[in-house]
Amino acid sequence: MVFFGSGNAWRPGRPCNVFPAEGGTAPTADVAERTNAVRAEAHVPTPGVLDELSSIVASARAALSYFLDLISLEARRAGLALMWMVAWGLVAAIFGVTAWLGLMAALAVWAVSLGFPPIAAVIAVAVINLVAGAGLIYVCTSISHNLLFAATRRQVAGKCPVKPPAP
Repeated sequence: MVFFGSGNAWRPGRPCNVFPAEGGTAPTADVAERTNAVRAEAHVPTPGVLDELSSIVASARAALSYFLDLISLEARRAGLALMWMVAWGLVAAIFGVTAWLGLMAALAVWAVSLGFPPIAAVIAVAVINLVAGAGLIYVCTSISHNLLFAATRRQVAGKCPVKPPAP
């Protein structure tokens, strides 16, 4: 404990009756009232085990409440960020599609300038795009087995890892 000029121990939330540094008198307060207040504080029973446990539970509840507030604020922030990412991704996809359509139109116009009939040039560009799209869909379906989390499922199930056959 820290002792000041008045002889009373200082406690948080209690004024520290310190004499002014440049001399003068102490704050005007009835000395008897201060003495009675100190005696009353001295006779306050110490908190029991249940009081301590309830204060621990209250502190834990407050900490959990603050933690959940933090999580909710960050979840809201993440949700807004995700929404903006989806919106700007959609705008970027629209720009990409229009650019692709422009390139395909330019390819068709170039084919027409080489002497192809206009309808044949448009059909050729459409068929090229259809074949390229089908190839990309085939590649996507062939690598979709990576989405099954096979190793994780084996680990959770407690199965032995699959060993590749010897060459």
